[in-house]
Amino acid sequence: MKKVLVILTMVCAAFAVQAQTKVGHINSSLLIESMPEADSIQKRLAVEQEQWKNIVDDKDREMRTKYAAFMEISEDPSVNKTLKEIKMQEVENLQKQFQELQQRANVELQRKQEELLQPLLEKVRAAISEVAKANGYSYVMETSEGSGVIYSDPKFDLLPLVKAKLSL
Repeated sequence: MKKVLVILTMVCAAFAVQAQTKVGHINSSLLIESMPEADSIQKRLAVEQEQWKNIVDDKDREMRTKYAAFMEISEDPSVNKTLKEIKMQEVENLQKQFQELQQRANVELQRKQEELLQPLLEKVRAAISEVAKANGYSYVMETSEGSGVIYSDPKFDLLPLVKAKLSL
C-alpha cells in the first residue's frame, strides 16, 4: 500500500510540475520587420549589394570582350596556333576569376548581413527573454514560416508584449 501511495504521490508531483510549465510563441521575423533598425540595415545591404554587382558586372564585361576577341581570331587561319592558345587561356582564366568573384561576392554579402543583423538579433533575444521571464513562460517557440509549428494559440503570442517592451 505504501508503494502505491508513493507512486501516486510521484505521479501527482510530475503532473503538478508539468502544469506549471508555460509555453509561449512569437514570430520574430514579424518583430524584426517592424523595428526601425531593419530599414536602415536593408538600405545598407542594398548599397553593399549594388557595389558588388558593379564589380561583378565589370568582370563580366571584361570576360565577354576577351571572348569576342578570341572568337574573331579562332577561325582566322592567318593567326598562329600559339596566339590562339594564349587568347583561349586568357578567356578561361577570366571565366575562373569571374566565378570566384561571384562566390566571393555572395560570401561577403552573407557576412555583411550577419554582421549588421547581429546587434538587432541580440536585442530581440534579450527582449523576448525578459518578457518570457516577467510573464512566467518556461519556453518560447518560434512561429515564423518554416519553423515547424503547425498551430499556436494566439493567446500565448508574445509578439505584442515584446513589441511593447521594445517600444514599437
